This record gives sequence, structure tokens and C-alpha cells, in this order.
Amino acid sequence: MTLTTSLRTPLALLLSGSLAGALAAATFVQDDEVWTQEELEQVTREIQEEVEALRGEEFSRPVKVQITDQEGFVKYVTARMDKVTTPEKLAAEETLMKMLGLVDPGADLMEITMDLLEGQVGGFYDPGSDAFYLMESFTGGVAEIILAHELTHALDDQLYGIDTKLEELLDDRDRTLSYMSVVEGSGTVVMAQWTMKHAADLDPEDLAKAVSMGDDSLAAAPAVVWKPLLASYTLGQTFLQKGYRRLKRDGKTMGDVTRMAYENPPRSMEQVLHPDKYWVEKKRDEPRSPGEPEPAPEGWELLERSSLGELYLALITEEPQEIDFSNQMALMFLAYTNDAARGWGGDRVELYGKEGAHLLRLDTVWDSAEDAVEFSQALQSRLEAWRAALAEMDAEGVGSGVEVTVDGDRVRVRCWHSTERPAVGG
Repeated sequence: MTLTTSLRTPLALLLSGSLAGALAAATFVQDDEVWTQEELEQVTREIQEEVEALRGEEFSRPVKVQITDQEGFVKYVTARMDKVTTPEKLAAEETLMKMLGLVDPGADLMEITMDLLEGQVGGFYDPGSDAFYLMESFTGGVAEIILAHELTHALDDQLYGIDTKLEELLDDRDRTLSYMSVVEGSGTVVMAQWTMKHAADLDPEDLAKAVSMGDDSLAAAPAVVWKPLLASYTLGQTFLQKGYRRLKRDGKTMGDVTRMAYENPPRSMEQVLHPDKYWVEKKRDEPRSPGEPEPAPEGWELLERSSLGELYLALITEEPQEIDFSNQMALMFLAYTNDAARGWGGDRVELYGKEGAHLLRLDTVWDSAEDAVEFSQALQSRLEAWRAALAEMDAEGVGSGVEVTVDGDRVRVRCWHSTERPAVGG
């Protein structure tokens, strides 16, 4: 699997392109030899032909490939960030995650994210330039596995325009993550097919490394950084595979299923988490609006308006977990939702700012009143820790707090710091 980043999903998914090399490549032992440009191009041509055969689609133009290093990666990240976001949006993202209790108030989310990415990157595919860059320290079977995944991204980009679609979705965190699950799911499906085809030819040590995901940078990061990242690969792969198993009886290929998912992407992570809610017409479950947004409180600036979706609401309501990233069985059965988040119908989250103070409004709608109560009860169990974190963000001791109210099938959350309660509004 390769690390993929796109705006709004959160910072670890900031860069809306593919950062190749892998959670699968996270613990790869670096080879002593370095591929030459000629060797890279030759291997790329060979794997490109195999990707075409596996997908039943053809590249419309060659994919540029180049060997790069850590400095090249950092340069790419910087340029990508300048293209898709602003310092103000990054600051709003960090504040939002801290106010939701998903990141420690004293943490630097950008630093955590960059530490994770820099510790794992084996290469990156840039949709903006239709080019793939392989880190200079990866060759052999490891690099070939990475290439199979990344060349699938290149093919999909030529067919469907990954960046073009992402630009339409950037203001919706949940829809962006669901779309990136199609992108990474496609790459992971083809990578798995390619690896199985070449299993007899690959070094067993390479295969062992390719399924090893133990890494200190993952373990050190909060779940809101790594869990959506893993979900885009694992849930995306499962989402496409379940669609294929259902539609192959109608003569559809995996390539057909992938095309359907790109042309009509899932509209929520709920549909990715529960594939029948997308692939089965009678069970199709589209997101609902939580209602019209309330007016902004006087004197406050809207910093962000987006959605969280089922996966993020599960993160908010789950207890912190100790994950052994070297234990493949534990990762295989990792839960991406929970009872409190199931039954999600839709939501809207808004972040407002005023002179160093912040207000967060979260409005949710559920499939039933019972689902709403279950979600609110899960939030109640976290209120003590949540209020302590908000108080820590209130440096001057002006005021902070969180309130949860239930009205039928709707749950409303209001939290704030560095302001008195009457200024909260709504």
C-alpha cells in the first residue's frame, strides 16, 4: 500500500496525490544498490504493460519516472501544499481536530504528519505532472510492488482525472476520504493481483516486508492521522472487491467495477464501510442534510465548514487503543467504526474563530432516535477528558466547555475555548 494524501482528510491526507511506498514499504530494508534511470524506465515499461492487462485498460500516454531522494520528497510536499491549501486552512484543521479531542492540545499536527510521511515514503506519484518518483534507496521486488500500485494510480489518473474530481470534493472531508478510498482501493487491488502473479519470482523476504507495517512513526501518531490513512487502502480494497463479487454474475470485471466507482463515487464513508449501502440499489443509503446551518455568531469568522462522517465520529467516540503495527492479525481485524457511529445519517461541522477564541458546531442526523441516543451517550462518557482538553486550549482562562443535546434523531454538539458561554450562540 502507498501513502496517499489529500486535503480535508485530515493533514495526513493533505496533498491530494499519491505518496508511494508504502505502509507496505514502511519497514522495507533499503537495498545497497541504486537503480539507474535506464533500469527504472525499463522496469516501469514492463510493469505498465502488466497493469494494463490486469485492469483491461490502456495508458493513453507514457508515465514519466524518475529517481529522487528525501530532499526531492520534501520539495514535492511543499509545492503540493502550496497548491491545495493555505496556512490558514492548515491551522483551522489542527484546531478542529484538537477541539474534537482527537489530537493533544499541545501537539504540532503538521510535525507529526511529516514525521510519519518522511519515515515511510518510498516514492510518490504526482497527478499534477503525471509523473512517478521512486526514492533512490528502493530497488528489486520491493520497488516493483510499489510500482504496480503507483502505475495503477497513473492509469486511473489518465482515465478519470484524480485531481479534477478531488477539487470538487475538497470542502467535504467525508466525501474526499470516500473518494480516496476508491483511488487507493484500486491501487491496492492491482498491487495484490500483481504480487500474487509474481509470488514465485519474488524474494520471500520481499514478500514478508511487503506485508509488514510495524513502524514507530505510525505508533507515535494519533489515530486520527493513521486510521483514515489505513482505511483508504484496506476499506477501499474491500469496497471494490465486494462490488466485483456482487456484479461478476452480471458479467462485470474488476475493471468495470472500478470504472463504476470512479464515475459515480461513494458519497460517504458509510457506503465504503458498509459496501451494500452502495452496491445494492435497494440498500443504497445516501447522506442526509442535518438542516440549514445557523447564522454565524456576531463578530465570529467561519474558518471551516465540512462533514466528518461515520469513520471520524467513530474516532471521536472510541477509547484510545494501543496498536501493534507489526501484528498483521491485529491490523487485519482493525475496526473502523463502532456501535456509537453506526446509524449515521449525515452531519455538518463548523469552526469559527474570533481573536484567538474558537467555537465548534457539530450537527448530526441519525437513522433513528435510538441511534442518536447511542451516539450522545458515547459522547457523554468522554466529556471529562474533552472538557479538560478544551480548558488546556484556553490559555487565559476566559472560559471553555462542551455541550451535547439530543432532539429526536438529531444530536448537536457545541464546544468552545477562550470565550464565555453566552458568546457561543446556537
